[in-house]
Amino acid sequence: MSFESIGNQSLNHTEVDLKDFFASIATAWPAIRDWLLSTGIQIGITLVIGVLLTWLIGFLIKRALRRTEAAETPEAIDRTKRLKTVLAALRVAAGIVIWVIVGITVLGQLGVAIGPILAALGVVGLAVGFGAQNLVRDFLGGIFLIVENQLRVGDIVRIGDAVGTVEALSLRITQVRGLNGHLYTIPNGEIKMVENMTFKWSRAIVKVGVAYRSQIERVIEALGKAAADIKADEAFGSYVLETPQIKAIDDFAASSIDVALWIKTQPAKQWDTARMARRYIKKRFDEAGIEIPFPQVTLSIGPKEAELLAVFGQERRSAPTPPQG
Repeated sequence: MSFESIGNQSLNHTEVDLKDFFASIATAWPAIRDWLLSTGIQIGITLVIGVLLTWLIGFLIKRALRRTEAAETPEAIDRTKRLKTVLAALRVAAGIVIWVIVGITVLGQLGVAIGPILAALGVVGLAVGFGAQNLVRDFLGGIFLIVENQLRVGDIVRIGDAVGTVEALSLRITQVRGLNGHLYTIPNGEIKMVENMTFKWSRAIVKVGVAYRSQIERVIEALGKAAADIKADEAFGSYVLETPQIKAIDDFAASSIDVALWIKTQPAKQWDTARMARRYIKKRFDEAGIEIPFPQVTLSIGPKEAELLAVFGQERRSAPTPPQG
């Protein structure tokens, strides 16, 4: 058999196969057309709706971020960072929900029984919910921490036993660097109360005791001069936001009358301001001759105790002196 005859047979077989294929298409076309005009269109519409919803959510998120990015103040920049964190998580969550619904809808349109699928998803969701309830609680807690602006990176806070500077804040955890250098990692779901010591402004409360015999008017005058010194200080005066408040008599202590100076400061500047304030208060008190007392003990002795002490002293004086050397 020649190569030419083999080639002719192959072409004949190909023509037959193509004819059979097109004949099958022609036979099945009415059913395909009906499916495309009914189920196919429904599936297409469902997919288009899913794409449009996903795009719309992304568009709205970008638009919200553009509005916040227009301002250049520190508060606006901080708000933009918080919004980016929260909106990114919401965008992912919304996308997952949308496409799960789209997938189930398409399966139903294809004739797949979605009842068992929904039941299986419910069981899986229930199992995951029990196993990941702490994780979900952490994420929800993180969203509220960020949205409500309870704390920010750089704030000095107290969360439970942890006191220090916030180094990292995510949707799941908050990390605080303690004053001793230790790093505390706290799940957001476990945060019940946040004591933020540096949010917007701070306050230095400087207490000092004066002797009970001191004249309160002179004490108030000296505190007023110290407050003026604080405001005029070149290095620390800019930390003070308002005129310091003088609390003339804050408390009656065991050995002193306690007075106080309240100083509203920039965030995280209360400790430096308090140290500087104590220096000026000491200087003005020394100039005015105002005594800062230290604890003293007064011993009261009754007649019997005095008699016993006298006898004891007499016995010591009359006792022979031990030999030297």
